[in-house]
Amino acid sequence: MHAVTLSKPLSVEVFAHDLPLDESAWIQIGTYEDIADAVDACRRVIDRVLCKPQYSSLTGLALMQEYLNYGPIPCIRGVDNLDAFDPYEYLVSKTK
Repeated sequence: MHAVTLSKPLSVEVFAHDLPLDESAWIQIGTYEDIADAVDACRRVIDRVLCKPQYSSLTGLALMQEYLNYGPIPCIRGVDNLDAFDPYEYLVSKTK
């Protein structure tokens, strides 16, 4: 990965499916100066959910489908390179 010089911090946000309709579904979980730290924060969001008991018996497509239906989806705001973190690609790597 190439070093990225930023003029403002990166914001890591999570789309949470289970919030009330009158609240924003996007929750900011942190700001980072370095893209690698922002990507690590996104990975930790997914990893924390996957270690829960309801996911322990799932593998492959079932694991991915369950996470995408009910798990929080992290993203990085403030980066021009949208490929910095792909939650779907990361989930695929976790299902192997």
